[in-house]
Amino acid sequence: MDEFEESDVLSQSHAAERQEAEKVLGRQPTIEKFPRRHAGAPILHSGTTAFESYNNALQGADNVWAPFVSRIDYEVAKWAKLRGSGSTAFSELLAVEGLHDALGLSYRNTHELNQIIDRHLPCQRPRFKREEIIVADEAFDVYSRDVMECVKALYLDPDFLQHLNYAPERHYVDADKTIRMYHDIHTGKWWWSTQKELEAKKPGATVIPIILSSDKTQVTMFRNKSAYPVYMTIGNIPKEIRRKPSRRAWILLAYLPTSKLEHITNKASRRRTATNLFHACLRHILEPLRVPGEDGVAMASGDGVVRRGHPIVACYSADYPEQLLTTGIKSGECPKCDVPHKELGSPDVPVKLRDLEAIVAALSLVDEDYDLWRRACQECGIKPVFKPFWLDLPHTNIFQSITPDVLHQLYQGIVKHLIEWIKEAYSEAEIDARCRRLPPNHNIRLFLKGISNLSRVSGTEHNQICRFLLGIVIGIRLPGNLNNARLTRAVRAILDFLYLAQYPCHTDETLALLDDALTRFHNNKDIFLDLGIRSNFNLPKLHGFRHYVHMIKMYGTTDNYNTEYTERLHIDLTKDAYRATNHKDEYSQMTLWLERREKILWHDNFVQWRLVGDLAPQEKLPPDMDYRRAIKMTKHPTIKRVQLDRIVREYGATFFTEALARYVVGRNQPGLSAAQLEREAAHIILPFDTVATFHRIKFNTINAHGIQDSSVTVDSVHCQPSQEDKRGHMIPARFDTVLVNEGDGGITGIDGYRVAQVRVVFTLTNQASNVLFRAGPAQPPTHLAYVEWFTPFQQPESHHGLYKVGRLIRHGERLASIIDISDIRRSIHLIPNFGAAAPREWTSSTVLECCSTFFVNSFSDRHAYLTIV
Repeated sequence: MDEFEESDVLSQSHAAERQEAEKVLGRQPTIEKFPRRHAGAPILHSGTTAFESYNNALQGADNVWAPFVSRIDYEVAKWAKLRGSGSTAFSELLAVEGLHDALGLSYRNTHELNQIIDRHLPCQRPRFKREEIIVADEAFDVYSRDVMECVKALYLDPDFLQHLNYAPERHYVDADKTIRMYHDIHTGKWWWSTQKELEAKKPGATVIPIILSSDKTQVTMFRNKSAYPVYMTIGNIPKEIRRKPSRRAWILLAYLPTSKLEHITNKASRRRTATNLFHACLRHILEPLRVPGEDGVAMASGDGVVRRGHPIVACYSADYPEQLLTTGIKSGECPKCDVPHKELGSPDVPVKLRDLEAIVAALSLVDEDYDLWRRACQECGIKPVFKPFWLDLPHTNIFQSITPDVLHQLYQGIVKHLIEWIKEAYSEAEIDARCRRLPPNHNIRLFLKGISNLSRVSGTEHNQICRFLLGIVIGIRLPGNLNNARLTRAVRAILDFLYLAQYPCHTDETLALLDDALTRFHNNKDIFLDLGIRSNFNLPKLHGFRHYVHMIKMYGTTDNYNTEYTERLHIDLTKDAYRATNHKDEYSQMTLWLERREKILWHDNFVQWRLVGDLAPQEKLPPDMDYRRAIKMTKHPTIKRVQLDRIVREYGATFFTEALARYVVGRNQPGLSAAQLEREAAHIILPFDTVATFHRIKFNTINAHGIQDSSVTVDSVHCQPSQEDKRGHMIPARFDTVLVNEGDGGITGIDGYRVAQVRVVFTLTNQASNVLFRAGPAQPPTHLAYVEWFTPFQQPESHHGLYKVGRLIRHGERLASIIDISDIRRSIHLIPNFGAAAPREWTSSTVLECCSTFFVNSFSDRHAYLTIV
């Protein structure tokens, strides 16, 4: 068997393995509870819920809107603090003559509103305090909150009450409990083992896993002003809530000093002082966790039930430089394990976590002998950091707590490298030419100027490039006539790892797929050495791939601790706060702005509770794999009446009347043969000469509760002829391709599906439907689509594993049909088969008409990757 035949077999077997491994994802798991019944159990009931305590503190028993006098009074105040343009603008608005009296407001300007918030709204999240930290005989200001009060505030919040997890569980996909499932933190091994340690000392513990994240960020575009926020949340809150900024499951714990220490001229001393300053600040902030983490503390949830909580730092989410700063490891090395730098690119060197006991022993020598301390730290492979913040934290191994970072390790790390390697391997002009000739799709950003000249590329842009990266390297010739099969397989392997690593749910079998993807990359990476692009692969971020499987088993899937979510917090909790200040002594203003905002948000939840009451308990469901989608059509058509000859001419639906006649006969007489159907269709006379057309089909998600979320369009299909915009410029026609269920298609896989291009979506009038369709229990569909078919799916192609399709031609004409739009599963992005060089006459708007064969893009979005297997 030669290399090409072998890769064909591997592509087919890989697709089959994926389907088999992933078919159990999203199902209701078999759950094994922690064996000791006291784990996570209540110790008493306070008798008062969080909302009741808040109501008592308000002292406005009969007024739902207290301390505001009316609904309008409250709604205007909420708008001003959450959506308003600024304090001065709001004061000027209320100064408009007659406005204050007309609305019946209890405040006349921003100052009076702030006084109401400060004096009358109870503070449910702790206030900030400014303290000085002394490092190297210099004082630095730190704005922070009491970390224990932050933990209690999150744990007490009634918004999370129904969703909190109090004890670890083992989830299995089978009744025999042989295959583990991992998703939320409580399904990982860390919580189970920590619970076991605590129960051995004193039964009845409730673990409160603390997730920390820190990252310096710019708050201005031009003045080089930065802030250094530290965020925290607790793992008892499910990840589905934690990853949504609007749910406020993260708390801003502190603003660390951002001093550049320019007065220290020696660079080594400056770096050492900056590191010690970071650890001194966090040591002071996290000190209150030390005793409760070991002995426990009484903590009440939103329903007034009290448990003995043990707040323990479980995860530290950060980018690579921040990971090195946190752990004290030297640049270029792994912050988690002791693999030497020169071995980071090896897939075979055993991976072992750094020896925490030895490192703690070395660091403890600082008060005994300075030179001995430095030598001991050097021998342990750690910088001589003065008393790192994690040194005395109970049940915390910082080298294990450092989590995988999808944003910086994958998108801003190896994907960034991979794109650069591809640009070096191939002609940048050819890469850009292919980018400009990709057909449009809802999930694809078109880089019509190419990607070679992009600068300061963000993680979002790398994500968008990944969606078509594999397709544009297929078929390009390498220098020296080298076979590009290895490069294509290496790209496919990295993309497989990228998409698998972001699954919201994993099993032991899907984690094996993750390992397999990494192995496939290492088996093919030497092509970059042969091309002279790389001399080695000793990249810490590539080495970090080896920790993913272990960390998912320990702490659940990567969406528990992805820095992408905390990066988003910079906007709400840092940049917006800075913009609300006068840029003088900004931190005192930023913290006060945040406190008032948090008060209003908490009070809004309380008002909703006063109006609606307690919410009905919800069943805990398995992780939503986002398989199901629902079509949403506009209430009114885009064009009410389109002549049939215009349908043919402008929409390209060449055989519209013939296809509709066949559809009518097939629906009225479903048992006919093809020849009989054609004969009967010849006798159909359409009782109309216009139809109403729709230019877009939208798709919404359906969650695990079966509820359709119509607020977010996750996919769409365009089918519109060319038209002029308001400036007189011509907008090219766009007719998207879709995945059509031919009757027996499943939730995943391509069996029972076929690709088609939608030419027109239309409806018939009730009168026309009554004439054409026989009366019966089944109502005729409301929306129909004229589609042109592509060839059936065969086996995936070798090397890249994508499916190849082409236009379905019969007697020199494209084969077309009318279908019910409910048979459309989703949009499909097709990547043209460019060959060795992209034809220069092709364009993004014409390539679907000019090209004859295509590859089905399974990387256009995560839903496509999950379903097109």
